Amino acid sequence: MKGLLLLLIAVLFFACSTQRKIQKTYIGQPVSLMEKKFGEAKILFKKSAEEEYIFEKKEYLKSTEISQHKLTLDPMITPQVTKISMYRVTVVDGIITKIEIEEEYER
Repeated sequence: MKGLLLLLIAVLFFACSTQRKIQKTYIGQPVSLMEKKFGEAKILFKKSAEEEYIFEKKEYLKSTEISQHKLTLDPMITPQVTKISMYRVTVVDGIITKIEIEEEYER
């Protein structure tokens, strides 16, 4: 019973992830749809029948105070960071067949 519950939680976790949502949205669509949303691809690799594009999206995340649920004189504050999301897109005949997401944080 516990194994079934853990399996169900794992399936729900992977079904609701950002990677899965992006795959549902763009796989089977033309690459021009990604270009409209993210602009031009930064890098393009050409193999025999497929092309690989890399799209990059930068977000600036502001610093914020971390709630400690108690009164303190010195609040904890997160640093300001830049979140860089890289989308690696595999295209065959102008149609997206595979998408992978990599995220990095820079201070």
